[in-house]
Parts: sequence; C-alpha cells; structure tokens
Amino acid sequence: MKTLGLLSCMGLLIAISVAPVSLSAQDETTEEIIEIVDRLSQKVPAPKFEIVRMFRTPMRHKEYMDVSEDGSRMVFIQRDKKISTWNLDASMKIAEFMAAGQAIEGVLKISRDGRYVAFANQRKFVEVWEVETGELIQTFAEMDWKIGDLGFSLDSQLMYISGTRGQRMIVTPDGEVVDMRAEPLIDEERRIRVCNFGQDCWATVIERTDKDVNEVFWETPDGEGHADLPHRNPPNISGGPGVFCVFCGAEYWVGPYGSGHVSGFSTQQWLTDVRIDTIENPEVANYLWIATWSGAEVCGVWHPEHTNLITVPRPFDPYVMLLPAPNTQRIIEQSPGGRVVVHELDRKEFRASAYRTKTILDSVLFQKRFDVLQGVAKRWEHREDPIIDNKLTTAYSELVHYVANFRDTPRNNDEQIEYLKEMAQEHPDSDVFRLALASKYYSLGTEARGSGAAFQVAPEAWETLDKYMEKTWETIEPMLDQENVPPEVYVWVVMVARYQNWPDARLDPYLERAMKECPTYHRIWKQACMSKLPRWGGAPGDTEALAAKVADHIGGIEGDIVYAEVGRLIYIFFTWRGLVEEAGFDKDRMMRGMVGLCERSPDVYAENLALQFAREFKDHAAAHRIATLWKERNHTYIHRLWKWDKKEIDDTLAWALADELPQKEEEPAQQDHEADQ
Repeated sequence: MKTLGLLSCMGLLIAISVAPVSLSAQDETTEEIIEIVDRLSQKVPAPKFEIVRMFRTPMRHKEYMDVSEDGSRMVFIQRDKKISTWNLDASMKIAEFMAAGQAIEGVLKISRDGRYVAFANQRKFVEVWEVETGELIQTFAEMDWKIGDLGFSLDSQLMYISGTRGQRMIVTPDGEVVDMRAEPLIDEERRIRVCNFGQDCWATVIERTDKDVNEVFWETPDGEGHADLPHRNPPNISGGPGVFCVFCGAEYWVGPYGSGHVSGFSTQQWLTDVRIDTIENPEVANYLWIATWSGAEVCGVWHPEHTNLITVPRPFDPYVMLLPAPNTQRIIEQSPGGRVVVHELDRKEFRASAYRTKTILDSVLFQKRFDVLQGVAKRWEHREDPIIDNKLTTAYSELVHYVANFRDTPRNNDEQIEYLKEMAQEHPDSDVFRLALASKYYSLGTEARGSGAAFQVAPEAWETLDKYMEKTWETIEPMLDQENVPPEVYVWVVMVARYQNWPDARLDPYLERAMKECPTYHRIWKQACMSKLPRWGGAPGDTEALAAKVADHIGGIEGDIVYAEVGRLIYIFFTWRGLVEEAGFDKDRMMRGMVGLCERSPDVYAENLALQFAREFKDHAAAHRIATLWKERNHTYIHRLWKWDKKEIDDTLAWALADELPQKEEEPAQQDHEADQ
C-alpha cells in the first residue's frame, strides 16, 4: 500500500488557524485513504528501544552535555574541563579543545545539525567551535549583561544569546549580528529560557516567583502572544516548527494552539529535556520526545493527551543524563563516569493510533473530503474498541465528537451549531453530521447545568438544559426510522432519556431494539446501566441485572466482555470491591471479561484496569495473564489510574509476573482507585 501523503500534513496550520491544510498528494482514491485511516486507528503494541551501542568516554563535568537532533554528534565538558565532541555512530572522539580560561560554569549547546558547538563561558561571553575540527570560529563578547541562555535556530543558521533580564542577541555562528536587544525587559535578574520555533518565531519563558507564575511570551510574523503558567518549578523551553513546549518538574505545556493558548499535561517523572522531531517533514513538528530521570516518553505534538508511552524505563539516577535525539528515534544516555548508551527504536516507524488518526482527519475535513468521512463512519459504525486510551468511547463515537468540535475557522458555539446544521442538511446521508449536531446540543445543555448537586442548579440553567435536551432528541428521533440505525444513536437516546426522566415504558422498547440490532455495542449498555443506579432512580441491583441480561443474551466470552465493559465504568461510583459487594457484580464474570478484553486488543487502558481488578481480588492467574500481555506489548502504566504511585505499580507487576506465589507471601498493598470519568 502506498504511503498516504496526508501523513505529512500533521496539523501545523490547524494549530495556528491561518489556512487550510493542503494535501501533499492528490492521487489517493477514497478507498485508499479510508483504508489507511482505519489501519492507523487500530491499537498496536507499543514500540520499545533497544541498546544498539555502548562505549566509554572520559568522565563528565556536572551536567554539561548535549546531542544533535539526529543523534550522531555529542558534546560534553570533561572532568578535566576540556570540551570534546563525539561521533555516536562510530563511538569515537572527533575533537577536543579548551574554552578560554576554564570551562567550569556556563551554558553548553550543539546546533541541531551537529555542525557547531557554543559555550556561554562563565555566562559572560560566548565561544563557537566547529564540531568536526574543534576550531574556534567566533567569540561574542559585545554584551555587557549576564547570559541566561543560548541556543540555535531550527535550521542551525542562527544562534540566540539571551540575558537574565530579557536582553537578546541573534547572530550567525560565524559572527554576523542579526538582531540586538540590549535594553532589559525586567528590573531584576531571573531565570529566562528562549527557543526558536520557526522562521522569525521566538518564545521566551520567564520565571516569576514574585507572581507565582512562569510567563511565556511568543512572537511570530503574524503576531504575538502571552500566557501565564503556574509556577511550581524552574521552567525550560524547547521549540519545533510552529510549536514550543515549556517544561518544568513533572509538567509540560504545548502551544500556541488555534486561539493563541497553550495546553498543559503531566508525566510520571521529573522532566529533564524535551525535543520535537521533524522526521516526516522538516517543516512540520511531529512528536514530543521527553527525557525524565527514570526513562523517556514519546507523545504527539498537536494532540499529546492521546499518546503517552514510557519507552525507555530505567532505574532512577539523577546524575545520568538522558537526552532525546528524535530525528533518528534515539535516546542517548551518559553517566558521569563516562559510559554512553545509545537506545534506538526497534523499528523505524511507530504510530500512536489516536494521534495519527486525528491528524489525518484534520486534513480530510479541511479539504472537505466528505466521501472519506462517510466511508470511515460506515467502517467504524459497529466497531466496539476505542482509539484513545479510555473506557467510555468507541472509534465511531470519537469520530462524532471530533466532527462536532472541528473548526476550519474560528466559530463560537452558536456558529458551530449553524455549521453542523448546514453540514447535516447538505449531507443527508451522513449520520455523523447529524449525531455531531446532537452531541453539540447535548454538551451545551450539560454545560449549562454544571456538575454540582441538583439543588445547586439555578432555574435558568435547568431551562437551558431542557431546551438543549429537546433539541438533541429532535435531531436523533428521525434517525430511528432509518432502515439501518447506527448503534451510536441508541446511546444518545439513553442519555436524553436520563435527563428528561423518561419512564421505563418509553425507554425499554428502544433498549429491546438495541439488544436485537447491536447487542455488543457497549456504549449503549454503559449508559443504560448507569441510568439504573439509585442516584438516577433505579433500585439496588438494577444495574447489574441489566448488564447480566445483555451478557446472557450475547453469550460466551463476548457477553462477559460487555459485562466487564459495563462494570469498569460503574466502579467509578463505588470501588472495585464496592462494585462486587454493593452493586452486586459477579467478580468471576468481571475477571473473565476483563482478561478477554485485554486478549482481544492491545489496549493499555484496559490492561491497567484489569490488573487493578485482579490485584484487588488476589486473582494471581488472571493478573499473570494480563501482566504477561502487558510485558509482551511493551505497555506501561497510565499514571492517573495509579495515582502517580510508581512503587505500587512496580510491586503489582512483580507480583503478577511471578510464575507462582511463594507461600505466605504478602501481596501488594490494596488501595482504592478511581478512574477518570
């Protein structure tokens, strides 16, 4: 199969909302694009890094080390204060040289292309050398301010030198001064970090402990932006084409997105470095490569919440430098004693299903390829597994949600409603547009109500909720008369029924239809069983009874899987033990279904929850099967599900992976966990 040209249209223009994405290839047929989108949406085992090279160098001085983006060149300051450059492909030293005076303190950087080394010596002046020869080619001593940061532009043609009070100097490595801003921006010295993220695009982060924020400023040819981020740790910043990443502690923020904002995320470990690859297209940012004290993570630039894979786990050691070299999919490790380890992906192409799928759908909708959208929808209509790592969605429901929130131009909620109504009218055969419109109505209603207790909701909020629930129903009701009703329609019927307080006599006929037409589409039964909880008017035991009825109707392991699918949603209202002891779920049937779910697809989210359930009820056989799949697939823990407790998951895995339990061995400590809703 040919490689789809859409793959290089990652989302740069989407993120900055200036123009539609252009397809880089126009010769793919509709069916070919549908096939590729479908393939990329499938969950696959996580990639893993292999050690491809190990060698020794002289001992390192402090943390002065850097690598080029392609992982072929490394520079560090030796314990004897000499600077040396290294060829990582050949495991050999290239050059060795001395900085003026002694290189004991400053900022050391290598250009992205591996041609130049720069050192802000004692933070007073900057020396630049050629990597291959060690020849000093330029010294910059024009500034009379203290240097806070230095680095290179994305194309390595420019170098920036920034001061601790906001001064900045942009130069070429051979000495030309391109821009000089000698006047300070702030009154006192602060931690300031700068990055280049495109032609004439610069981002600066300033640590403001006095305001308890990290201030981010960015400037581009199209305008400027600003954001205040919470200050919990000293900030750093890294750039790629069209995007920058501020990172500090165990948190990172990526931007600028369409409305000029940045979005925040968290990781398990303390971040030490972040870099952005441009493997597929040198003009387009692709993945974030994150190094931490205990490993490395890879996640999508434009949709990082959907991809979070620790792929180089290692023992905690704050003195070991771990730096990404993303453009060759490498991680470079160096210990203070001089041991260098080059980790490389065991295959050169890896894909994160949700990230890849969403970026291609971005291009599809920008190009108005509604034939592709319709084809993908038909293919996913009865698909039961999700693309993103969660327990609530299916591929089809994710497609509906994405279309409901897609914007090719800035639109407020009312304008988005009109856009979706227009699309539904123009494409009457597209169930996705009609369901997207229903989804938007529904979300506006629930947003008006809020998440508080009923007595806290204002009367006008109830009126807004009722209005939008009625609009949701008016949108989906005609779809129930179709010859082929998408299973997702029944999901929205159940959710409208909950908010409109339908009696069972009105809802049950739709559930009976769903049981005949699409019994394994778990989203229907998750919502229907949730509506049977006492908090929504059901009697104790009603939820389990409905789940068991559907599972019995389906039969076999597929029935057990649907039963477990319902249970792993309902437990958030209890605990795992409460699900069994209070809600009445059969723990053996739950366990069979959860193991079956893990065996059916390499779903890291399902594996995390199943392992927790097995641990809670001390089912070592099930835990062993799940953990074995986990290990074979190179999967990792989803941080929030384990309350960011690495020791607990490590202990649980060790227990689960043991071939058999020693007699009287204590099993891992039990703690209640609640998944994100």
